Amino acid sequence: MKRASARGSQLLAWVLWLQAWRVAAPCPGACVCYSEPKVTTSCPQQGLQAVPADIPAASQRVFLHGNRIAYVPAAGFRACRNLTILWLHSNALAHIDAAAFSGLALLEQLDLSDNAQLRAVDPATFRGLGRLHTLHLDRCGLRELGPGLFRGLAALQYLYLQDNGLQALPDDAFSDLGNLTHLFLHGNRIPSVPERAFRGLHSLDRLLLHQNRVARVHPHAFRDLGRLMTLYLFANNLSALPAEALAPLRSLQYLRLNDNPWVCDCRARPLWAWLQQFRGSSSELPCSLPARLAGRDLKRLAAPDLEGCAVASRPAPPIWTGGPADEEPLGLPKCCQPDAMDKASVLEAGRPASAGNALKGRVPPGDIAPGNRSGPRHINDSPFGTLPGSAEPPLTAVQPESSQPPGSPTTGPRRRPGCSRKNRTRSQCRLGQAGSGGGGSGGVEGSGAPPGLACGLVPLALTLVLWTVLGRC
Repeated sequence: MKRASARGSQLLAWVLWLQAWRVAAPCPGACVCYSEPKVTTSCPQQGLQAVPADIPAASQRVFLHGNRIAYVPAAGFRACRNLTILWLHSNALAHIDAAAFSGLALLEQLDLSDNAQLRAVDPATFRGLGRLHTLHLDRCGLRELGPGLFRGLAALQYLYLQDNGLQALPDDAFSDLGNLTHLFLHGNRIPSVPERAFRGLHSLDRLLLHQNRVARVHPHAFRDLGRLMTLYLFANNLSALPAEALAPLRSLQYLRLNDNPWVCDCRARPLWAWLQQFRGSSSELPCSLPARLAGRDLKRLAAPDLEGCAVASRPAPPIWTGGPADEEPLGLPKCCQPDAMDKASVLEAGRPASAGNALKGRVPPGDIAPGNRSGPRHINDSPFGTLPGSAEPPLTAVQPESSQPPGSPTTGPRRRPGCSRKNRTRSQCRLGQAGSGGGGSGGVEGSGAPPGLACGLVPLALTLVLWTVLGRC
């Protein structure tokens, strides 16, 4: 019995030795090969300038980081069918063959980070990596994400794309990544977040977009991110953010929006209202404009503070308003539409109606008499119903000595019938219309004529009076 046990032990030792010999025998020079806990070929920081040609076929992990490898050929890992982890970070990679990783159906982790000369990756590079759950492409100098680059990576959970030179987020770039939980995009040059940028990311838990150049976010950009818990948008160029974009984030717990040039006027009301009911953790949102609110936290403002339209002394960053006509960024801030009940809420406190607001010059039709558009602006010329400082007082403010102030009108002014040019001159027609509703030549103010027209008739009326008096004499 003892002899049989001894023979079994010797046989087991012999098998283990053979297995170790099979792994160690073809191990490349400058590398270390071992079989526990997994069959591993480790060659870090050895000054290698190319992928070793004799990597053991049984290798499950290959570590080639910290070398000078500049190119990954198509046949570099073709024999490593059992490979699950491959580290190529911190090399000098400038090109990867489109078929470099073909056949690695069991690959789970691929680290290509810290290769500043890579800059572009062929869209077919990751095809067939159906089990890949971690992909590092950070600090690679990438300028764009080719169409279909992540196609078929259904098992991917961690995608690192930070600290590159990405200048755009293509539509549907991540649409196949239904299991992705972490997406790192910070430290790039992304100027905007379009509607379809994150389409299909139903499992995303963390989205980092800070330290970019984001100036606008589409109102539907986060529509599929119902499970998102962390969103970082700090250190961008955001001056406004549609509350509609944040509404689908039902699971959001951590929100960082600081270090952006926020404009805290009427355009910020929806975002302010959303922040009031948000129960997670959020950063401060220091206001940049208007000047009276500079440095104050948008979340801590009162509703009356968010009135008016802040006008910058220099061109403001583009603001995305979400309308179909706003597909391109605007060069100047877009003011809120005047409220039906409170038109003065569009103006910044302390500013006159005609001083630099975005609605200046938008006069409702009919407020200016034909042929008199270059004259002074009157009370009805202003869309806010306030008197500009440079305007003359309306005729209704001048009461004749012998006339009584008219009663409060109960109905609006009625349209006057036009005059026939055959019978009357242009000036006589104006005088007739102005006096037709008031009873006598002295009732100009009760005629219901627009103040601009009435002001224009004053010299004509005086001339007519003088002519009548002198004619009688």
